[in-house]
Amino acid sequence: MVKLTGPMMSVTALGKCFKVIVYSVWKGIQYGRMLVTPHNPQSGAQGDRRVMLGGLGRSAKYIQPDQTFEGFAKAVAPAGQSWISYYVDYIMTEYFPNVAGYDAVHDELAEHGAVADFHSEATTLGLTTFDLAYKEMTNNFSLTMQLYCMAKYSTDQYLLDNTKFNSAPYTKALATWVLADIQLMVADFSA
Repeated sequence: MVKLTGPMMSVTALGKCFKVIVYSVWKGIQYGRMLVTPHNPQSGAQGDRRVMLGGLGRSAKYIQPDQTFEGFAKAVAPAGQSWISYYVDYIMTEYFPNVAGYDAVHDELAEHGAVADFHSEATTLGLTTFDLAYKEMTNNFSLTMQLYCMAKYSTDQYLLDNTKFNSAPYTKALATWVLADIQLMVADFSA
């Protein structure tokens, strides 16, 4: 219900009216606006996208500022875009346009010869699995997958432009990575 107060010929309205308009005061200025009720669908498809985006975002938080990996990543990012934003955009566009793409990368990781090494290094870093109860896809965004996506991104950037990420282990094909390569990448996160 709207509450009206004021002297003769001057009225102040505060509150919502008919669940359509909201009246308020901001910095001494009275205004009215349409009532907007945010909608947060927790559909399976929305959950799938949120798991993909959330997992990628979490993987990037372990990259320390002003370190080797961040320097490489900043050099790759287009002007005006943060390296994390570009990283997420790149993986979502190239590999995760849908659940089938996500599952393909998940399967690629499962078949990688160093999957246990990716897992142990991700655990050492403190990465944690990301999941949402309302997603439809089968696979959650495991800590192992998070580290693997960083490796996939960095090796891809070298392949796209061999002046970027142009040192070991990024110059080596990801399919041939072993524990020493994973440890080199992880060392670049904080060195």
